[in-house]
Amino acid sequence: MDQSEFEQHLSKGEGLTIEFKRCGNQPEKDTYETICSFANRQGGSIFLGVQDDRTVSGVPRQAELSMQRNIINVVSNPNAFNLTPSLEFETIEYKEKMVLRIWVPMGSAVYRYKGDVYDRMADVDIKITSDDQVAGLYMRKRNHYSERKVYRFLSKDDLRASSKTAQRHLAAMVERGFLIAEGATRDRKYRKA
Repeated sequence: MDQSEFEQHLSKGEGLTIEFKRCGNQPEKDTYETICSFANRQGGSIFLGVQDDRTVSGVPRQAELSMQRNIINVVSNPNAFNLTPSLEFETIEYKEKMVLRIWVPMGSAVYRYKGDVYDRMADVDIKITSDDQVAGLYMRKRNHYSERKVYRFLSKDDLRASSKTAQRHLAAMVERGFLIAEGATRDRKYRKA
């Protein structure tokens, strides 16, 4: 990320996918709550070394590697997280200060930090406590990911290698808006858009 892109994030401020965290030699506990909420919502970037008022204080340069290792150790600890969320780190040089960006992509599972489920609403990490809210989170994720979805009308014939090219072509036509899919079964029909 270059300086102008970082400045755009600074000017927008915190939101659904952006979080600023002040940071000494190690991140605070709430950093892990944000990692959990980003993995449960739609992903996002945590900028360590930036205050809530958008002031860049930076992180100690000598602590960067130990900070990354500590974060990896915490998210990989089954006593802290039920599943290990994916993370990517990036250092950003800004006005002679170093900011550590943690990018957290959305995950296909529901993540828990220390037994609690966190979700993201606007610029706030929300602890989800009701069963209905957790069920809603599972439902939302199921609509984004198909690896846990059962396709009742799928047969072995649908998985033939020779049909993959035709299926990809149909999917591309629908995606580009040239065709509209009708029906929800194997007998799906297509018509021109």
